[in-house]
Amino acid sequence: MQLGDFEIHLLVAGGWRPDGGTMYGVVPKVLWERQKPPNERNQVTAACVGAIVRHHGRVIVCETGIGTKLDEKRAQRDGVWEPEGLLTGLRRLGVRPNEVDIVVSTHLHWDHAGGFTRRGPGGQLELTFPKAKHFVQRVEWDFALAPDVRSRSGYIADDFTPVADAGLIEFLEGEAEVTPGLTLRLTGGHTPGHQLVMFHASDDLACVVTGDLVGTVPHLRVPWTMAADLDVLRVLEEKTKLLEEASRHRWLLVLSHENEQPAGYLEPDGSWTPERDLIAP
Repeated sequence: MQLGDFEIHLLVAGGWRPDGGTMYGVVPKVLWERQKPPNERNQVTAACVGAIVRHHGRVIVCETGIGTKLDEKRAQRDGVWEPEGLLTGLRRLGVRPNEVDIVVSTHLHWDHAGGFTRRGPGGQLELTFPKAKHFVQRVEWDFALAPDVRSRSGYIADDFTPVADAGLIEFLEGEAEVTPGLTLRLTGGHTPGHQLVMFHASDDLACVVTGDLVGTVPHLRVPWTMAADLDVLRVLEEKTKLLEEASRHRWLLVLSHENEQPAGYLEPDGSWTPERDLIAP
């Protein structure tokens, strides 16, 4: 779809099958399973959703998904599907990886930043986007390098340290407009440096990639949070703020793990209206 000068294509970079309790935290299963029925292993289907954006001749990739570096054992355990979705989406739009100018991710967890790097023909690590600047909150970077014991499994250093070694990471200290119309808003909550990715044509015309602040349609309910959220009260505060703004201005929301209705609008009564014209590449 066209949003001012932004040409936005929904990107579904594959996904995986997390435990339902991980996705919906303290919400009783009897409630969440009505909307997201689990399989026999209590796993639900989660997509890795982002966007490929063209803007004044530049290409922006927002969220890169899991990527292809997981070993076969872990990929099978986590039910990873379509790990090549990121590059497939780019190919369908006629974009080569070395033509990407900017990469933004809501945070550095393995299911969001896994596509920053990939394995080359000889098994060596390579940058997926060798010419792109990657924008990361400094507080997220510091935490990802030395996470607490609970958060350790959420980060894989091979996803992001090679990008820094190549001098392609730009560190942010809070909210920043990294290119005209593209703002990264620090929310924290899920992780210390979690950020929203906001494409603005005007106050009343915007697209926001929500990351894990609002991962799926059921998470549009403010109290429904993820088990992995580090600061639940911060999540509730930031989610309330975002949803109020999105409803009032009718912003397009892209929910980063929603596999059925990933893009749409929050109505004043709290209902969700999917955007039918935004089709995955």
